[in-house]
Amino acid sequence: MKIKFDTYKDSLFAIILGDNLNDDLLVLIHKLSEKGYTKREIYDLFLVLFNEIQLDIRTKDSEQVYDELADFMDGFTAWGKGFKILQNEPNL
Repeated sequence: MKIKFDTYKDSLFAIILGDNLNDDLLVLIHKLSEKGYTKREIYDLFLVLFNEIQLDIRTKDSEQVYDELADFMDGFTAWGKGFKILQNEPNL
């Protein structure tokens, strides 16, 4: 099952531009997981977001947004040090 980015675009940008990036993204991730989406499918959604923040007028010049999202996404992989997303599934 593929997650449609457009369905979550507004929510994702609200989170990215908000004050509680990690907490709010984790809430969204757990909701997606409860809907049956896998770690890979959720990660793929975040890869699209990663590309979109580099194009969107609100975020394209913000190194901070880019770095924060990159650091957060490490939690999906073995690169995540002490911060693991969906620990019950293998690292990507």
